[in-house]
Formats: sequence, structure tokens, C-alpha cells
Amino acid sequence: MRQTQAVALVLILGGLGYAFWALYSLPPLQLSHEQATPPPSQTNRLAPVKKTTDITLPAISAEPAPVNIAADDVPPVSALPEVIDNEPYVPPISPSSPTPAYHGDLADHQAYLAHQSAQVVQMKQDYIAAVDKKVARLEALLKKGVRHQLPPERLQEARDKIRGLRAMQAQLRRELAQ
Repeated sequence: MRQTQAVALVLILGGLGYAFWALYSLPPLQLSHEQATPPPSQTNRLAPVKKTTDITLPAISAEPAPVNIAADDVPPVSALPEVIDNEPYVPPISPSSPTPAYHGDLADHQAYLAHQSAQVVQMKQDYIAAVDKKVARLEALLKKGVRHQLPPERLQEARDKIRGLRAMQAQLRRELAQ
């Protein structure tokens, strides 16, 4: 027991020694602007240094600044905000319906598997229902991108995303039908 206590004491004292060394090697703290002085190596004893803390902010104009966007600066369609007729998409702050917790006996394996299966089915149905809204938003953005003459690869990215959402929707419908 004495050997373990000695090892613990050595480790603790070593840690404290390192902590004191680290604190000692740090530069001194500056408590206020008036007391702050530069290190002696940087002071010029002939000319006093005036310290100012005035902060000036640029004037804010009422007119928005003109924005010039080059073709390379246009974000991909996936990065564009989801806007339909200048109506921004606002995600829900909390889930619309809480996930039902399992209230059965945890020892009943079959009942718990049935509960999990019901949750998976519900998730698939929610995805299928959400795809139509998402595709409508993406199609509106795609039309807007065509009007603004976005590069073809960015428009194709939106088309691919729509095609992928529709394919996943069809796959989930097939899985639920089985």
C-alpha cells in the first residue's frame, strides 16, 4: 500500500510542478488598458506611446450596395435557398408529432419488433408524403434557374436530385406494398 501511495504522490506533485511551471512561463496578465505596458524590449524610452481605444464603424447607407455576380460565383442549385414566389421556407421548430415510445414489456421480443416495424413503416410513409412538397420546391427553383440562365451543370444537378427523390419515393412505395 505504501508503494502505491508513493507513486500517486509523485504523480500528483509532478503534475502540480508542471502546472506551476506553465503558469510561471506565461506572460503577466493585463488588467486594464491604463495599466497595460508593452514588454521592455519593445518600449521606446524617448517617445511616449499614446494608446487609443476609439472604434469607428462605417456609415450605413439606406440603399443596398450593388451586387455583381459572375457565373463562377453562382452557388449550386442545392445551395440555393428554398423560395417559391419570394416566400422563404421555414422549417418546423419541433417535430409535428412526437415519436411514440414503446410502453410494452421489454422482455417480449416480438412485441418490440412489431413496434420497431411500425416506426419504420411510419417513417417511409412520411418520406413518401414529403417528397411531393420537396419536388415542388425544387421544380420552382429549377424554373427560376432556367429564367436566370444558370449553367447547365447546375440545372442538371437539380434535375438529378428531383429524379433521385422520385426514385426513392417509388422504391419506398414498392417496399410498403410488399
